[in-house]
Amino acid sequence: MSEAPDFGARRDFYTFEPQSLANDLPQFEILREVGKGSMGVVYEARQRATGRRVALKILPPSLTLTERALARFLREGRIMARVRHPAIVGFVDQGTQGRLHWFAMEFVDGVTLEQRLKVGPLPVQRACAIAAAVGRALQYAHEHGVVHRDVKPGNLMLRDGDGGDDGGPSVAITDFGLARETGTGSMTESGAIVGTPMYMAPELVLGGTVQADTLGDVYALGATLYALVTGRPPFDGPTAQSVLRAVVERDPPAPTRLRSDLPTDVETIILKAMARDPAHRYGSALEFAEDLERFLRGERILARRASVAVRTWRWCARRPLLTVLWAAVVLLSIGAFVLLRDRDRSARERDLVQAERLLALASTERDDQDRPRSADERRDLLLAAVAAASATIARDESFAPAWFVRARAHHRLRQYGDTIYDLDAAARLRGGATAEILLFRIDALRQLGDATSMRRLQQDLAELLRLDPNPHTRALVADHLLDLAAANAVGERGELLARARDVLQRVGDDDARAAVVRARILELEGEHAAAVQAMQRACQRHAGNLYVHLEAAALFERNGDPVASERERGLAARLAPGAAPQPQATPLDLEAVGRFLGDVDQLLQSLDREPPR
Repeated sequence: MSEAPDFGARRDFYTFEPQSLANDLPQFEILREVGKGSMGVVYEARQRATGRRVALKILPPSLTLTERALARFLREGRIMARVRHPAIVGFVDQGTQGRLHWFAMEFVDGVTLEQRLKVGPLPVQRACAIAAAVGRALQYAHEHGVVHRDVKPGNLMLRDGDGGDDGGPSVAITDFGLARETGTGSMTESGAIVGTPMYMAPELVLGGTVQADTLGDVYALGATLYALVTGRPPFDGPTAQSVLRAVVERDPPAPTRLRSDLPTDVETIILKAMARDPAHRYGSALEFAEDLERFLRGERILARRASVAVRTWRWCARRPLLTVLWAAVVLLSIGAFVLLRDRDRSARERDLVQAERLLALASTERDDQDRPRSADERRDLLLAAVAAASATIARDESFAPAWFVRARAHHRLRQYGDTIYDLDAAARLRGGATAEILLFRIDALRQLGDATSMRRLQQDLAELLRLDPNPHTRALVADHLLDLAAANAVGERGELLARARDVLQRVGDDDARAAVVRARILELEGEHAAAVQAMQRACQRHAGNLYVHLEAAALFERNGDPVASERERGLAARLAPGAAPQPQATPLDLEAVGRFLGDVDQLLQSLDREPPR
């Protein structure tokens, strides 16, 4: 290090003299200053040993006098080294030279989404693909105990050479300066507000860093997607305080009011991610990403539009004076009753929020201390979720969401009889089974596999086809027909295989299940070589799909290719360790099968007569 380095005495404390930096950091060639902020100066530099271009972040020496500022800077480098993911800017090295503290990151050639938005909103499909990729990267960070806390267009970079509007996105999450490690104390002042007001979750505004958790990142990503498709942030104002007040008190304008061609499904996904109550958002960044991917594949999304009651509540929030007058009349009329009911509802919803939180935690691979979560710990979390949902049901047996949450926990525990009992209760209280309830119940009945369950499974499949006749549902029905065909005598399979082909007529191989079913049809017809080739194409087209890899492993094994089978099992194991085994085949109830085929035929004929919607 130089004898008397000049740390900007002749300029300002955020700027370093080039010669001083060259002397203090001889391992780097400083090319240019890229930017600077409250926590350091960033330079484009080149590692002399490797020739690699890096982004070099340096903490001004004056800030090292503040213990908190130095700790935050060192923590940022530590966090970036911890979360290595293709969609997160890569960590290179970190060090100290006297009073000079620095760390080096991957240098990303490209523009931020904030810069891209100056041109205008992004194409809808493009924006959703970017948000899905960021959501999966955030899930990775969350599972490794890191919450970003400042997700926004300015911290997301599109790499140069990105595929364009029709290709897959190449995006990098940057700036972990405000990131927090779960299970550790905050590095900001107690209760301080950190982040960018236009993209901050309401609970962060109200509770500061104490409330910063993974669902705050889910909200921020939803707000970012809002900006990508509309061209403007969800909230804006002349001052930061006015923006923060709007975040807490108002809902954002409906995205479709700002962009008339925006699909309703995308608006529904955004508004669920940005729900002011964290309990009403997606339970994780992964759930958010998966719903976006369902939209991109043309499948039915899980998010649902707010009910009339919720929309009424939001209307009231936008008209506070009128609401206060109306509320006063109501309180004078039924004050005591309302107070008792609200107290009971708060307790009920608190228990339900706890159940959903425990269910979300059970899906994470690492705990708050970044330790791998064991199977026993996951089971304990799921049992605790069952207990919390049961407490909600004990308070109000007519509360359908509690039954559905408990059913999901039982399903994860593989307690399929209890799952079906709870799903039946939820369907009864809602006035009938929804498509989401049917999908869970179909899987639970399939896992049970006894004759009674299979008869009911056939009824649910026919009902799902009636409620939601999309390509995914048709593929599910065809898959079940193949299970029946596999359990039937060889000479009697023809009709079932023909029905399966008929059901799939309007479904392309873009649907993963449909691609697998077509390969299985060929196998059951004795075309083994063609079946193997069809499954190989499905694996290539749907790489990373757990269901496809599991089915491919089984088909390759049955057709004498143990090497390919083992390869696919390895891929599946990496995607989902401990995947549930497939149920065993059960004896056929020919009378029930006949009724099922008749119902499917009638439904398909009815659907085929309807004009395309």
